[in-house]
Amino acid sequence: MIKDRFSENIKHLISDDNWLIIQNKYVPKDNLIYETNFALTNGYMCTRASYEEETKISLPCTYIAGVYDKSEAFMRELANTPNWLPLKLYVERNLLGIEDCEILEFLRVLDMKKSTLFKKLKLRDANGRETLIEGYRFISKNNLHRAAIKFFITPLNYSGVIEMENIIDGAILNFKDFPRFRVKHLKTLEVSNLNNKGCYIETSTKDHNLHIGTGSVVKVYKNSDTQNIIKNRRYSSFGEVSLEFMDFDVKENETIVIDKFASIYTERDIPSTDIKLNVEKELSDFIITGIDQELKNHIKIYENMWYVANVEIEGDNLIDKALKFNIFHLMSTSNKFDEHVSLGAKLLHGEEYGGHAYWDTEIFMLPFFIFTDPETAKALLKYRYNLLDSARENAKLNGYKGAKYPWESADDGTEQCPDWTIEPDGSCYRCYVAKYEHHVTADIAFGIYNYYKLTNDIDFILKYGAEILLETARFWVSRCTYNKVLDRYEILAVTGPDEWHEPVDNNFYTNYMAKWNIKKALEILNMLKENYFSAYMNLTNKISLIKDELANWENVHHKLYIPFSENSKLIEQFEGYFKLKDFTINQYDKNNMPIIPKEALSYGIHNTSINKQADVIMLMFLLEEDFDEKSKKINYDYYEKRTSQRSSLSPSVFSIMGLKVGNNSMAYKYLKRSALVDLNNNQGNTREGIHAASAGGTWQSVILGFAGMSINKNGILCFNPSFPDNWTKIKFKIYYRGQLLEIALEETEIKTKILKGNLDKLNINFKGHNVIITK
Repeated sequence: MIKDRFSENIKHLISDDNWLIIQNKYVPKDNLIYETNFALTNGYMCTRASYEEETKISLPCTYIAGVYDKSEAFMRELANTPNWLPLKLYVERNLLGIEDCEILEFLRVLDMKKSTLFKKLKLRDANGRETLIEGYRFISKNNLHRAAIKFFITPLNYSGVIEMENIIDGAILNFKDFPRFRVKHLKTLEVSNLNNKGCYIETSTKDHNLHIGTGSVVKVYKNSDTQNIIKNRRYSSFGEVSLEFMDFDVKENETIVIDKFASIYTERDIPSTDIKLNVEKELSDFIITGIDQELKNHIKIYENMWYVANVEIEGDNLIDKALKFNIFHLMSTSNKFDEHVSLGAKLLHGEEYGGHAYWDTEIFMLPFFIFTDPETAKALLKYRYNLLDSARENAKLNGYKGAKYPWESADDGTEQCPDWTIEPDGSCYRCYVAKYEHHVTADIAFGIYNYYKLTNDIDFILKYGAEILLETARFWVSRCTYNKVLDRYEILAVTGPDEWHEPVDNNFYTNYMAKWNIKKALEILNMLKENYFSAYMNLTNKISLIKDELANWENVHHKLYIPFSENSKLIEQFEGYFKLKDFTINQYDKNNMPIIPKEALSYGIHNTSINKQADVIMLMFLLEEDFDEKSKKINYDYYEKRTSQRSSLSPSVFSIMGLKVGNNSMAYKYLKRSALVDLNNNQGNTREGIHAASAGGTWQSVILGFAGMSINKNGILCFNPSFPDNWTKIKFKIYYRGQLLEIALEETEIKTKILKGNLDKLNINFKGHNVIITK
């Protein structure tokens, strides 16, 4: 057991090995990958896993959900805020650091069960002194404004004095190691101490002057006695760095404990005039609570979260742990108490994509939350409702009606996708994504309807969801162009999920989802009219929706062109796709990633049939019941050979659909690729943040794919498992229409019960047979 490698001070806190991600060796070139994978967050703030003593290769970042700024950047992006982590120890001016000493022992452990990062270092300095450093850090899920570090320091062959610096560094940047994109988003307003016992920095964003306060305090005491043993304590500051210097005596083989308490508040929480006072009070209360007790409270929250969210896969330790890793980062970043933030494509774990929300949220991440934490799912959708007026304005600016959601969304709902893309080498090219990739609007509508279907939350539909469905449908009607010659409506100059072909006409995914959006809006409107007439009248009056417009919706829905042939069953991704130069993928690299044929690259990838990611297959995944088995298989076999999987969103879709067409070995291959995208860095960019859509897609691949969970057209929960050879059982819990269910699946048997809810029994379907489950 890994925990046995730690002393008694630490080992009792660490979970069993199946909950642990291990780093056994310090390799500087891997620092940025581990900073992402070992990052800790509570949904309010996230701190990357850089080292307390600081290293040469590092991107130290603390991001706060909802704190965006543009200033000199190309778009509004999450602003890197002051780094509260640095805690430096010296013996006779020699820094006790992994790049300054000989490493005799190294171990870092991410405990996913407890959302705590543990470490153990045994270092030898240039004078032969050996020091054991053990400790942990966490960002409290119990109190969102608290974070902490605890160290146990043991001099192994010397006695003397250890000097220490407690630091908050305000000289932080976004894109620190990309000079072309480097920007400092914060102005430093105050660098000071806290009642002569701590550090404080107050900053503000440049654009909107939103204030952020960051404070920290340290205590040092013997492991056998809580009395503070700090001898000399002196505050100093230089530039944008707030620093406390102190020292204390140590004896050979006697353990000293260092507690670092940190707190962050922003003007999103309280008025700017109260920020410093709140940070001071929070730290005072935190010291009284103590790190040990706060950790217990934090662990209790995670115990409750994991009680529902955990999935156990028997027979496959690799996928079991990888799935836990993906779930861990998703649920850690969620914050059901803040409906004005969403989950970005890289969560809060890195600076790529600026912390923006994409279609990734509703299509790939939302299902996990609907089934495991419906309140968080609702908060994510209310974020979209709170920005509905911005979506209306976005449609208007682009010459459309209704609500057009941006491709990239930050805090104000305006389009954050840049018009130009600048590569690290300085080359530029026009970015047309925001101009043409409009399917995100239908994807958000899909998320709204999916939440309603799976929760029966009619109150949400009445207050929020119906209005979004109607306004997005209104957009699609205005987005369509009437073709008089063919007597049909078309969607021209558009980009589907596959971004390597833009713009195109009548993309199958976009047209189908637009038609679906209009249909569901009309269905919901009729439901309101029949059952909630007062709400129906209020809503139609609010958005000025009249009979003539609805008649036009019906007409557009009826005549909207869907490029589908009943004879061949093979769907053309967009008009003209089958006329492109055709290539197939037949080779794979060491990470099992497809290798694009060289001739295709020289030909110009947009002129070939090679796709970036799932497009037609993406639609078949979302609306599977609309397609027969033959159509699914023909299209899967065709497009799988022509999809490069260059987007991490794609493998989970090909995993699930592989199972639907009976290709289980292909499904498992794609599951591994999705589940291990960050742990193996198989896309080569984990340093930039967690692949959040892949994390959500991995959960869907296991539950909706291998466990075979689905909801049929009659609203019945169905299971049709299909396991890899080494799997013997899957155990998990889900919320379904207000009932918390426990599911234990084998390929030929299901055991389930209602754990919580207002029903005494529930009908489900297992492999075509009706089953009644009870409490």
